[in-house]
Amino acid sequence: MQLVYLAFFYLLGSIPIAWLMGKLAGRGDIRRWGSGNAGVMNVALNVSRWAGLVVFLAEIAKGALTVLLAQKWQLSEPMTGMAVLVAVAGTRWSIWLGGQGGRGNTLGVAAMLVLSWSAVVIGVLVWIAARLLTRSSFWATRCWLLSLPVALGLATMSWWYAAMGAALGLFYLSEHKTSTDDHTILKETWPSLWAFLTAPRRGKQADR
Repeated sequence: MQLVYLAFFYLLGSIPIAWLMGKLAGRGDIRRWGSGNAGVMNVALNVSRWAGLVVFLAEIAKGALTVLLAQKWQLSEPMTGMAVLVAVAGTRWSIWLGGQGGRGNTLGVAAMLVLSWSAVVIGVLVWIAARLLTRSSFWATRCWLLSLPVALGLATMSWWYAAMGAALGLFYLSEHKTSTDDHTILKETWPSLWAFLTAPRRGKQADR
């Protein structure tokens, strides 16, 4: 039965909202535009801000629903943590897009907010403190990601959720580029906000 639950959460995460939005907006396959990423930022930059906002809200719903359903079905802490991880994996490697997808940032943060909003607050405070000390978004972002297991562990008093935070932190670290430019880091770390604030209505097609 546990495998059935995990398969469900993977499929929930794998729903390609960004790809569907590109199709509905008449832009075709969003992966053929901009960065080629099937995520919030690429939709906002190459379709419209509002289309990006719809995708953003849908990804939040997927993340929140993952935790809420796990709690409703009274899944154990290890299973709830795994549910979040496989949902993020579904977003990143969607079966419907041939193993491609978005980064799962929005889904992961939404899941953590429902699981423990205080853990997210701790993470934000860590980011702000690191940014003030280092004057670098590059290092602030990495401090935030590395703090995830501690923040989740302290907020939930659960080793399992701390382990989930460690896995998410390492995954997001591996996904983000190593640029030290603050604007690039902002785009990589908070793509939804950056895209909504700066996106034009149309972008350039990816060179593919």
